[in-house]
This record gives sequence, structure tokens and C-alpha cells, in this order.
Amino acid sequence: MSTALLLVEDDQAIAQFLQRALAADGRYQLEWQASGATAQVALRQRRNHGKQPYAAVLLDLGLPDRDGLELVPWFRKESPETVLMILSARGQEADKVQALQSGADDYLTKPFTLAELLARLHAHLRRSGVSLQQGPLQVGNWTLADQTRCLHIGEREISLTSKEYQLMRVLLRNAGAVLPHQRILSAVWGPAHADQTHYLRIYMQKLREKIEPDPNQPQYLTTEVGVGYRLVIASDLTDPLQKP
Repeated sequence: MSTALLLVEDDQAIAQFLQRALAADGRYQLEWQASGATAQVALRQRRNHGKQPYAAVLLDLGLPDRDGLELVPWFRKESPETVLMILSARGQEADKVQALQSGADDYLTKPFTLAELLARLHAHLRRSGVSLQQGPLQVGNWTLADQTRCLHIGEREISLTSKEYQLMRVLLRNAGAVLPHQRILSAVWGPAHADQTHYLRIYMQKLREKIEPDPNQPQYLTTEVGVGYRLVIASDLTDPLQKP
């Protein structure tokens, strides 16, 4: 089951990016509220409906209805077990000190990388006892296992490196869809690397060498020229590595 997080952020582009990136990670379900008032309602409704509290709240300070710093003690009182992380463009020491003294667990200054956000989030959740185990991701008879970082296609087992695993997870979660270079790079390497397509070419070639019968004529990890890549899984879902 995915770990529930709450993002309080009025910038739609940032919110949608984080929702896609955390969904691609496979461990999280990120709910989004654009104001302090709606965030308060969401937290109370979750509790009133008997659901587990959010594992973490990611809170922007520049909200349209109030200063996010005002919400820090409220969130800490209402949900003391929830990890509270500030994501803000404000880099002044006074804001950081006030947020942390009011009950925030961490403070990230924008712009930050996705890798840094995930690393800090994972560390806080581990300390709070939240399990971050990803379940296997399955599409047809293609299965990606978290613990072993192996891709199973039928009975074939393919060992992946950490980055190959992250890349394959994004592709499998979006099987059949064209994924732009920037979206893949942001999800795997972080938004700071969104234009560095050479990373992606190198790792796509590595995956093709492990998966494709002929890496030079890919059938499954296809290139959409000038746009990105697509994972194509045949309708009969046969093992592409089993040659007749």
C-alpha cells in the first residue's frame, strides 16, 4: 500500500511535478491542497474518516491565504506523529529557525533536487517507523521487484543497477505511453538534470542490451524521435528474450 503524503503548495506546476515524481517512485500517494484552509480540512477529514494520518506533510510557506509559518504549530498539534517538512523559496535563517522551533522536522530551500527531497523524506519516515517497502510492480508478465532490483519477464530474471531499476520503474508505470525526455530525467535524476539527455541515452542503451533480442533494433524500449521513449509490451506479453 502506498504511503499517504499531503502537499500544501499553491504553485500548480510544482505540485503536478511532485505528484508525478512520487507516483513514479512507487511508494507514495501524494495528495495536494493549494491553500492552508483546504489543507486543514483535508487533515481533519482524514482523521474523522478513521484513516491513518498522513505520514508526512510537505508545506510551502508562500500560501495565498496565510503565511505557512502560521500552520506549523497547528499541524504539529493536530498530527504530532506526522513528519512536517517545509519546502520554501525563503532562505533566510530567521524563517528556518522559526519553522524548526515551531515544530517542523526539516526545511528545504527551493530550488532543491528531487533526490535530496526523497533522501530527507526517507530518513525522516524511517526514524518515525514508517515502512517504505515498495511492492512489486507488474504489467502483464513483466514484474519489477523492489528488494532484489530484478526485472522478471515470464521466467526470465534480469538484474538491474539502482539507476536502471529507477528508470525501468518509471517506464513500467507508464507502459504504452510516450514519456518525454525531461519527464524521465526529472523523475530519475531530479529536475536539475532535466536537460541532460546524454544520461538517458546511456541508460536506455544499457537496458536495451539486457532486455532486447537485438538492442540495435529495439522492439520494447522504443525511441520517439525528438520527444522521448515508450515501453511497448506486446499484446501476447511473451518474453522478448526467449528466442524461437
